[in-house]
Amino acid sequence: MRACSKMPKLCLELLLENGFIYSHPSNKEKIFYSCKTGYKPFTGNWWDSVTCRKGSQFDEPRCIREEECGKCGPPPEVDYADTIELKKDEYNTGERVEYSCFNKYTLDLRPPFSKYLTCEQGEWSGNIKCLKPCTVTVEEMNRRGIGLAYADRQKMFTPHNDYITFMCQRGKDLVRAALRQQCNDGMMILPECV
Repeated sequence: MRACSKMPKLCLELLLENGFIYSHPSNKEKIFYSCKTGYKPFTGNWWDSVTCRKGSQFDEPRCIREEECGKCGPPPEVDYADTIELKKDEYNTGERVEYSCFNKYTLDLRPPFSKYLTCEQGEWSGNIKCLKPCTVTVEEMNRRGIGLAYADRQKMFTPHNDYITFMCQRGKDLVRAALRQQCNDGMMILPECV
């Protein structure tokens, strides 16, 4: 995010660089302001206001150069994902960035999630979530008396929503959970055979 984010300021210390403060004697809690030519309030409007909270501080009024108004810095980091294109230093309002999840992670596209973040008036909006794969090791399977039905591996990774089919080890019988299990965001119920 750009350095344009609002910072608290004590009500009595209110100053505005590159702008004008308009206050009315009847309303000491709300202050209106506008900016000099070539500058705009952080919101991108021609004027804006700040309100004194609990008699002690304002959200700082800011006048920024018009060409910087509403711009975003580089998009934020997202757990288990990265942007599909190189990140830029600056984005305009309305520009969006597409993310892709790391190998074996699955992009959650159920609302409110999406594969995009959008720059909106200096802030990144949107929600991105990568669902975790499930991991099953030989040690875990041996503790439960099971093995993989269709593979002979030391460790098994499966993406979210995929299934793994297990089998009981020779001479053991199923006592808990079904032999076919589904991965749910890194969690899977493992069957048990004794």
